[in-house]
Amino acid sequence: MKINTAKLIGILIGVIAAALLASSIVIFTVSRCSSSGSNDKSTADSSPSAATLSEPPGAANTVSTSKPAASTGSTSSTKSSGAADATGTSSYPSDASEPTVPDELSALLEQSGYSAESIQGSGQLIVVNASGTSAEISFFEKSAEGWKRDDSLTCAGYVGVEGTVDNMSEQISGTPKGLYSIGSAFYQDSAPDTGLDSFAITGDTYWIDDPDSEYYNQKVVGEENRDWNSAEHMSEIPSYRYGFVINYNMPAEYNKGSAIFFHIGYSPTQGCVAASEDMVLAYLGKLSAAQSPHILII
Repeated sequence: MKINTAKLIGILIGVIAAALLASSIVIFTVSRCSSSGSNDKSTADSSPSAATLSEPPGAANTVSTSKPAASTGSTSSTKSSGAADATGTSSYPSDASEPTVPDELSALLEQSGYSAESIQGSGQLIVVNASGTSAEISFFEKSAEGWKRDDSLTCAGYVGVEGTVDNMSEQISGTPKGLYSIGSAFYQDSAPDTGLDSFAITGDTYWIDDPDSEYYNQKVVGEENRDWNSAEHMSEIPSYRYGFVINYNMPAEYNKGSAIFFHIGYSPTQGCVAASEDMVLAYLGKLSAAQSPHILII
């Protein structure tokens, strides 16, 4: 039989073309399946699910806890502990550095209607816990480890003859309850060792207690602009040998009370807080204006 060469060549070309096409389909299918599997894995790894997040053991529980363990003696959230993750970087928000507040101080604040947030801006706090006309005076200071009581400054003291009061006025000889910033120190003789701003009491130093005066509840030196009928002549008051100003009723509201100080005293006062001279000097030596000190009167 005579072979048609041209026809044979055509058939071979057709077979080869069919084989090449089939091979391309197989390669394309395998490649597509491989590519699809790779994309699925990438999506799973990037998902912020609990199963794929890398955290130190117990980190999630620590962050979400709203109360500290009983052994911490603190009312602050355990977020404040600033626990570090595996990289050594804090795993808590930037506000987690606020020091803890011990239960004792937290209870005193709550008793007065305040909370730990009320003293966040302060680094030193005097607490005057009154019972009648007597009081226990204590001192707390903030550090990186938290608020701590300085037992060396705990002492007995006195408040007004009417005790501590909620509605202070010039007609009441009580000590105003509340949380107040601490102002300048004062002295009659040699300047005390203190971190507070201070002023010397001279024969011309007055503290105005006349509600109708423009200078009500302010220190005035001299009488050139006198518009008051009543004032404390500070140099004539022995208990003002050393002390500091409690910033009560500042700026002054009419007849809400004035001249509230922490000073030397061994008996109930007309509205101030009093302690022995040694303790007043000890407090002056400890207080620093840079720490924004406050006083809580209960």
